Amino acid sequence: MTKWQSVRPRNGFTTLPGIGVAGNLFVDFGPALNMDCVANTIGLLCGMRFVHLADVHLDTSFAGRSEEVRKRLREASRQAFHNAVDLAIREDAHAFLIAGDLFDGERLSFETERFLLTEAARLDDHGIAVVYATGNHDPGSQEQGPRALSWPTCVRVAADATPRRFLIHDRSGDPVGYVTTVGHVTNQEHEDLSRLLPRPAGELPEVGLLHTQVHSSIGADDHHPYAPSELTYLLRSGHDYWALGHVHVRQELSADPPIWYSGSLQGKSHADVGERGALLVDLSDRGAPMVSFRSLAPVRWDTIEVDRLETVRSLDELERQVQLAWRTRRATDPGTNGTEWMVRVVLTGACPLWSELRATEDLDHLASELCEGIGALDVFIATEGVHPVIPIDEHRLRTDVLGAALRLTEAVRHGDEVLAHVDPSELVGLSSDDPGTVKSYVQRLLAEADGEIAARLLEGGSS
Repeated sequence: MTKWQSVRPRNGFTTLPGIGVAGNLFVDFGPALNMDCVANTIGLLCGMRFVHLADVHLDTSFAGRSEEVRKRLREASRQAFHNAVDLAIREDAHAFLIAGDLFDGERLSFETERFLLTEAARLDDHGIAVVYATGNHDPGSQEQGPRALSWPTCVRVAADATPRRFLIHDRSGDPVGYVTTVGHVTNQEHEDLSRLLPRPAGELPEVGLLHTQVHSSIGADDHHPYAPSELTYLLRSGHDYWALGHVHVRQELSADPPIWYSGSLQGKSHADVGERGALLVDLSDRGAPMVSFRSLAPVRWDTIEVDRLETVRSLDELERQVQLAWRTRRATDPGTNGTEWMVRVVLTGACPLWSELRATEDLDHLASELCEGIGALDVFIATEGVHPVIPIDEHRLRTDVLGAALRLTEAVRHGDEVLAHVDPSELVGLSSDDPGTVKSYVQRLLAEADGEIAARLLEGGSS
């Protein structure tokens, strides 16, 4: 039996005999590793606490926004990361895990470089180990990823597909668990990296850290299928927890074992709605792990839809409608004190002001006043669904394509007609192919479609 000696831990990591060193990374997959032996020698088993975050996307350009808004959004990403470091320190975490896309691309500003080194030093001062696995936006390749930083010794980076296992310890120097990980070396990793990680052994908790697209995850279709993995494999891998990144929607893929996407730390676009932050994980009781979400993002993104604009004939009336919709949304989701908002307002339906809502100058003025009126950082207005007020009943009597289309939609809504040969897979948001469900979905879809159908056909020259 291998004899283990106690080695003084350094910056959240412990080097044990039989563990090789590769650059700044500890690699230990040799036969000398025997966790039962480690546990028996040290004589103490305790759980590991850590912060799990991903998809920070520092230095995103936020093209298309004003310079003032772009600057604030970049600051917000850094502020969210600072808040995550505060969380780790406050909760006395043993480790700080970054599941890829810390950066948005190869660009790394001097401001962000200094910021990251300062935050890493704070974690180092508190003995918190940092394990960072690169993703497709920040690959380890010097040709494609951001320039390398001179990280403090508490930081370990997995920048390629070489599996690495890091032993994490508590403040007393006792081991509390392992983090096993691999990174992306290029921005187009198509292999299943999860299958490169060895199966855990021994009595200490082991966490798998990976930037991957799990096929069955919510929102996976919105991302490139880099480093694709299968949930069935992760479930039987033997890890106590999987800390995942890449998909921006926070979600639990499994409770036993816990398999989580932490979601993006700070929203990046209007697709990133809802609260954003990190996960605090406690594996003290391996039979009942505790995972809790902590909201950390200072800026949130939201979309509100405003319809029933048939009687709106002035700027003031339009703004009152939007402000009412905003107050209604915030009544159920007020955000935290000091939350700043990036708002998209989607106007739909018939409106007497439809021509003004197609003029860039008028839209800019409306957005500027709404920013002040609802207290938003920025407002974007979508008006593609706005059309003139059209006498639908008169057009339904027409004998051309427009009349036939309006009569068909009315019949489908009333259940007198069924659209044959509808492929459920082509209907966005429909998760069932049950005929009754498809019928109800189509009826809801066509509930207020007459105006848009008429506007499109009239604009196209139907006669």
